[in-house]
Amino acid sequence: MPIANCFIKDNKLNQEKLHELAIEWAKMIQVAVNDICITTTSNFMQGGQQYEVMVNLFLPSLWSQDDIKKIQSSLLGLLVKYLEIKSSEIFIITSIIESGHVIENGEIIDW
Repeated sequence: MPIANCFIKDNKLNQEKLHELAIEWAKMIQVAVNDICITTTSNFMQGGQQYEVMVNLFLPSLWSQDDIKKIQSSLLGLLVKYLEIKSSEIFIITSIIESGHVIENGEIIDW
């Protein structure tokens, strides 16, 4: 399950637009929309380097390096599209999560 926690300074996404983005991203990376999660947070403070959007992207260790790049790039493109900003204003950092390092519905998830 790709999980994207997005910190957005000027969040132009309402619930409907966020769901549209999720549907489009799911299609692009060929997973069910119920298998991704996108969370947005606004009204945050930054010190040091400033970004309009910062994303913590968590991916299970199931994908190849090429797939990871596709997932990252597709999310970047959709954020540019839906937020109407330049890609240079977005910072995405990806963490790869190993099998057994997730608990969902009270159960440790192995893949």
